[in-house]
Amino acid sequence: MIEKCYTGLFALIALALTGCGGGSMAGGTSGAGSSRTPQEEIALLEANGELPVLEREPTLGGIDANANGVRDDIERYIEKKYAEPAQRKAAMQTARALQQMLLVDKKDTVALDAASEAGSRAIVCAKSAFPGSDGAAAHHRMSTDLESMTSNTKTRLLAYLAYNKARSGTVSTMPRGDTCD
Repeated sequence: MIEKCYTGLFALIALALTGCGGGSMAGGTSGAGSSRTPQEEIALLEANGELPVLEREPTLGGIDANANGVRDDIERYIEKKYAEPAQRKAAMQTARALQQMLLVDKKDTVALDAASEAGSRAIVCAKSAFPGSDGAAAHHRMSTDLESMTSNTKTRLLAYLAYNKARSGTVSTMPRGDTCD
C-alpha cells in the first residue's frame, strides 16, 4: 500500500511545498482535522517509517560520502527495500543513472548522451532483475520511487527537468545484452 502511494505522495508534497510556499495546504489543514504544515506531515510520515528519510541539503548533488554516485539517503533506502541482490544492484544502477542526469552539464552533448546511455542500461538491467508476471510493475514502481527521491528538492527537480529538456527531440536505442554494472 505504501509503495503504491509514493509516486502520488511525492508529487503532492512537491506541489504543496512549491505551490503553497511551505504553508498549510488548501483549507488550512493537511489531513482530516489536522492543522499541520506539509513539512510537519512529511516529518510525521518519515518518523512513522511510511516515507524514507530523505536528505534535503541545498546542494544539487546531495551527500554521497562513499562517492559511489548514489546519494547516501537513497542508498540506505535501497539497502532496506531490496533484499534480493540482483534487484538491489539494479536499483543502485538506476539511482546512479538518475543522479548522473541531475549533475550532467546540460550544454555538453557528449555528456548528455553518456547520461542517457547510463539510463538506458539501467532500464534494461532492471527489467532483467524484476522478472515474472509482476516484474514490470515492480520495476516501474522502483524507477518511479527513485526518480521522486532523486528530485526531492526544487533545485534537483529543476535540474532533472533541464536534463529532460536538453534531451528532448533526441533519439536513443536500448542497449542489448548484459547491461548491469
